[in-house]
Amino acid sequence: MRVELLCTGDELVTGLITDTNSPYLEARLFDLGVKVERVVLVGDVRSDIVQALREASSRADVVVVSGGLGPTADDFTLECAAAVAGVPLEEDARVLGWLRERYAARGVPINPSALRMARIPQGAEPVRNPAGSAPLVMLTLGGCRLFFLPGVPREYRALLDGEVLPRIQQSLESRSVRVFRAFRLLRTVGIPESELDLAVAPLVASHPRVVFGFRTHAPENHLKLMAEAPSQAEADAALAAVEADSRRVLGARVFGSDTEEYAPVLLRMLARAGATLSVAESCTGGLISQQLTAVAGASATFLGGAVVYTEKMKSAWVGVPPEVLERHTAVSSQTAAAMAEGVRAACGTTYGLSVTGYAGPGGGTPDDPVGTVYCALAGPDMATRCERMSFSGDRERVRLFAASHTLEMLRQHLLTAPQS
Repeated sequence: MRVELLCTGDELVTGLITDTNSPYLEARLFDLGVKVERVVLVGDVRSDIVQALREASSRADVVVVSGGLGPTADDFTLECAAAVAGVPLEEDARVLGWLRERYAARGVPINPSALRMARIPQGAEPVRNPAGSAPLVMLTLGGCRLFFLPGVPREYRALLDGEVLPRIQQSLESRSVRVFRAFRLLRTVGIPESELDLAVAPLVASHPRVVFGFRTHAPENHLKLMAEAPSQAEADAALAAVEADSRRVLGARVFGSDTEEYAPVLLRMLARAGATLSVAESCTGGLISQQLTAVAGASATFLGGAVVYTEKMKSAWVGVPPEVLERHTAVSSQTAAAMAEGVRAACGTTYGLSVTGYAGPGGGTPDDPVGTVYCALAGPDMATRCERMSFSGDRERVRLFAASHTLEMLRQHLLTAPQS
């Protein structure tokens, strides 16, 4: 099955907002074994939308269209669809009834602009929107089925999950000849994309049913594995084999798979070890704490952190001796070690992490230029460990990678530490 996505709206092509609907749909379709062939963004230009609809429907079995179904003058996607189909727009009594019910429930009188949403191409099928006003509209052009959805992400996802994906799955299951797919995303940190490619390249020849792909989602790099076979059992077996080989090659650099995110993985490791954590942050300004506390239930293992941005606060809050700061400066291995040890003692946690550095654009020294970061880990029955890293890029990138590397020091330690 060939599936294409068409997203309309000037806001998408002028950078005012980012298209989040397409990645969501791409991931959901992959769960069904369908790989999206093409994603097209089109501004609010009638001729461009007509041409894009005509081209997509001539190539694809399914086209999912988002945006341009609302009540305003620039919402004319269905007018363009009617032009491509060569049919008029007609006011649909069912949609009109849904709109009146929705407005009445809100205690708001329906206005003439809202009635635009009841006009759909002749012969199209509407489906009620459970999260908004504009309905899902389904239209067949030749051998292609088009689904027109509102662009608002909340409404888009409700209709996609409740109506569109079940119909696509039913269509897949009815086909006499199918290609079955199985997919795995292996998430790594600490290995550049080019090195990730080189590491798994020797596996390609021994897994002919698997397509290897790569994705950078800084500071992570992901390995995409898609197995294709005549049956689901064969696809699953091929995927299991290539995943085992990939994990063997990549080792501890793989922290999770599919939808697993880094912070929850690390917090679960702390919980299994019966351990707690505190952090002292300078150049990252609380970024590590933010990542950890974004996870519900983080307080079971993450007890707290301190943003010690100045020398005064490094001494006052996490006990860095003034003589260490005077002799070695705030950006040094000695200061980072003292920060980790100090926050661990202050919070009474199993482990203490710290990070200090020059995120830029100013600062730095000849020995420690902008991008230099010192990360430290203090814990029981171990010498405090400190690592000096050098990250390139702007301030945001340096802070992001500094936070990631600091947390990764702890994860790597937990992989070999005795478990409680």
